[in-house]
Formats: sequence, structure tokens, C-alpha cells
Amino acid sequence: MAVLFEQKLAGSDDHPFEGEEVLSLSCSDRQRSRLAAMLPSGHAVAIILPRGEVMNPGDVLVSACGQRLRIEAQPEALLRVSTQSAFDLMRVTYHLANRHVRAMLTPHAIYIEPDAVLQQMVRLLGASVTIVNQPFLPEAGAYSSGHRHHHGEVVALDDEMGQVGEALSIQAHRVSLGDSK
Repeated sequence: MAVLFEQKLAGSDDHPFEGEEVLSLSCSDRQRSRLAAMLPSGHAVAIILPRGEVMNPGDVLVSACGQRLRIEAQPEALLRVSTQSAFDLMRVTYHLANRHVRAMLTPHAIYIEPDAVLQQMVRLLGASVTIVNQPFLPEAGAYSSGHRHHHGEVVALDDEMGQVGEALSIQAHRVSLGDSK
């Protein structure tokens, strides 16, 4: 019989609780609010969270009988996209964002889920691509939980930032055409 987990524990910490089991999930599975899984111990679990609620690494779920289940990020195959310069990395990031690609950003590389078309595109932009196996923790996005939700605030933020995306696009295209103005 599967243990049913229907609630996230508020304010969980990084230290495992005695008797707490760990469930390692891919990024896609962590986005699901309904999931059946087998724990490493062989016990079956069912997770039913409110619609739209995601599981993040470190989250602790609790069952009605008090059992705890810690969520961790499972290593998965990813494309590591890197470039020779910070500007080139910013340019590749712009083109991926323009396609609404989920991405994990680091100072020296972008990590995306494997996709042959995107792999070819970033290579054409001059990036190097390698396949790695690691947890995927993509950026949550401006409209996701924990960020600004009120439309007026988002518009004000866009105005405050001076349409940075548009300026980056114009500069990236100028550089690619050999005009450095």
C-alpha cells in the first residue's frame, strides 16, 4: 500500500530528519502535482499536491500519519552550453530565452534539456556544447511563485529596467553583423 503525501512542510531545513526518506526526482517530475513513485527502500508513495504547486530540492512532504519525505534533484542528462566570452554567452542566453527554453544559468555556462534543434542553433552561434549528467535547476521565471505577480508591478519593472532585452538584442545583432556601435 502506498503512503500518500499531500502537504509540504513549511520552513524545512537542509538537515534530514531521523526516519525521513529521500525521493530523487527529475526536473520534469518535480513540476508535477500528482505523482506515484517507488522509494529506494522499495516503499510506494503517492504525491498529491494542490494543482500548480511544484516540488523543489530540499522540500519536505508530510503524510497524514506524519511520515516525512525529502525531495532532492536527480541528476539527468543536460546540454552544457559555453562560449569564449561573457558577451557571447549573453547572446546565446538571449536566443534561448526568445524560444522560452527552460535554462539553468551559471556565470560560465547555460544548462538546458537535450534538444537537437537547440543544440544546432547554439553551435551556429559559436557556442560549445557538451553532454553532462547533473541535477537540473532551471530559473523559475519572472511570473513564477515567489516573484512579482501584479501586472502593474511587472510593467513598472520593465519600464525601470529600460527594456534591457530589446537593447541586448539590438547590440547582439550589430556585433554579429560586424558593426560595433
